[in-house]
Amino acid sequence: MKIHYPVSRRKIVLVLGDICIVNLAILLSAIVRLGVEGGLSYVRGNPLSFAVYGIVLITIFSFADLYDTRKDYKSIGTALSIIFATAVAFVITTFIFYINGSLKIGRGVFFINGALIIVFITGWRMLYSYIIEQPLFNRRALIIGAGWAGRTILGEIRKAKKAGIKVTGFIDDDPEKLNTQICGAPVLGDRSVINKAIRQQNIDTVISAITHEKHADLIKTLIHCSWNGVDVIDMPTIYEQLTGKIPFKHINDMWMLHVVISKPKLYGKFIKPVLETIISLLLFIILMPVMAITAVLIKITSRGGIFYTQERMGKDAGRFTIIKFRTMVADAESQTGAVYAADNDHRITKVGRLLRKWRLDEVPQLLNVIKGDMSLVGPRPEREIFIKEFEKNIPFYSQRLAVKPGLSGWAQVKYPYASTIEQTEEKLQYDLYYIKNMSFLLDTVVLLKTVRVMLFGKGK
Repeated sequence: MKIHYPVSRRKIVLVLGDICIVNLAILLSAIVRLGVEGGLSYVRGNPLSFAVYGIVLITIFSFADLYDTRKDYKSIGTALSIIFATAVAFVITTFIFYINGSLKIGRGVFFINGALIIVFITGWRMLYSYIIEQPLFNRRALIIGAGWAGRTILGEIRKAKKAGIKVTGFIDDDPEKLNTQICGAPVLGDRSVINKAIRQQNIDTVISAITHEKHADLIKTLIHCSWNGVDVIDMPTIYEQLTGKIPFKHINDMWMLHVVISKPKLYGKFIKPVLETIISLLLFIILMPVMAITAVLIKITSRGGIFYTQERMGKDAGRFTIIKFRTMVADAESQTGAVYAADNDHRITKVGRLLRKWRLDEVPQLLNVIKGDMSLVGPRPEREIFIKEFEKNIPFYSQRLAVKPGLSGWAQVKYPYASTIEQTEEKLQYDLYYIKNMSFLLDTVVLLKTVRVMLFGKGK
């Protein structure tokens, strides 16, 4: 009873299309440069080299968000992103070929291939935008419940214009809502007319957006719908698919318990800690020159120590000391007490502002990862005083402590710095999503996005 078509079918079409185009471009570039027989022979003689190039290209496209099925691929901005991603893949592949003499592609074939890929994939993306507008890739949905949850999911569906979901209306038992418009969508009737509405509106997806306990008749009707080929999905699941967040206001303790029980433990308990320790050690060694330069800049530009340490709460409310490069003036909280940093905070030094922008102040936390206090990826560690405050006002906030805190996280790459309760609630939705979906693939995505934040100076 989950909906997958609006997202998975579209992404599968997009990825398969790219794979076909990459292979076609490789073949044509060799033929253009060497002729039909010579080109075919050249491709057969260098399969690993071309495979490496294809893998690098698709990885960079993923890194550049060029597999976001909600994007408008007919825009100029997307075309420029494709050109940039192809150029980056070209540079990376050239470097790989340089350090590994057994891998190579002739310069002529290589350049022609890059040009063909830019042209073909730009055209393919435009064709894709047309294809996904066809009925096969669009779903007609009915929302059960016209309250907060129903209005919220309607808003998210409308934001995700390329998600391929068209809401035809609401079903709600409140007699005052019947024959009215909720956020521009009609209330078609109560639960007794669900089957009739499905037939009349040609519905193939029903979204259950009811926060209170469901009536027995409604449950029977939804089961009947599912058995008859209509996709039935709860609001948190589709909200999660559309936004990459968990709507904590629409879940309960049993939902969270089910997540914990059903979550595979092998990766989180055994593979992730070992893998992240090894990666952190390598990164710490590689970044030592950067850290040395940073330390000198901090020391010569402001009074105080190079590092800033502070007690934070980790997994299962355990306490540990976090280490960062100091970005504020010495004794910054002596006058204000424990407060969040604000925009244009006068306590942040000039060097500190640059460190925050490029996320370099976080690099010493690699030591926390190596020690086992933190992970590379996870919810950001918070101070006890703030955690206690948020636990009083934000449901499920304590669930962040179910896993090790991270140097970076899904919330950090998806949402800017939080300095209010409302913003903290928004980030919690991303943290809950990460906890529910933690995997090697998601960790890789987060790390790639973190690198992009650092390269383009999008930190704060």
